Amino acid sequence: MGNVKTLMITKDELQVVKCLPVKFRPDWPAVFSTNEAREIWLWKRWGKTPDQEREEVRGRSLLVDAIADQYLQIRHGGGRFFVNDDGAFYSPEIWGMKLVDIPVVTFQIRT
Repeated sequence: MGNVKTLMITKDELQVVKCLPVKFRPDWPAVFSTNEAREIWLWKRWGKTPDQEREEVRGRSLLVDAIADQYLQIRHGGGRFFVNDDGAFYSPEIWGMKLVDIPVVTFQIRT
């Protein structure tokens, strides 16, 4: 897996990320998807989100943009990534079952 990048962030920056989602998920405070075109959209449904349902959020949070860009360095085609207080993660799947949460970045809160 190599070294995982650590982002220095503020609590306010993290709160902005947590406030972007429009649909609640009990397992993650914020879930996004990105693609090779560098688009970022909010999670709204299980499975592939149809283009017409995607709510683009690139530019609304520098932190989300940085996470997506780092994720695209790891997985060039993009996919879904998950954010909590510790960092951002992705999960490879087999037949729709998540295998393990792999870190994209970790967070260090600046005080």
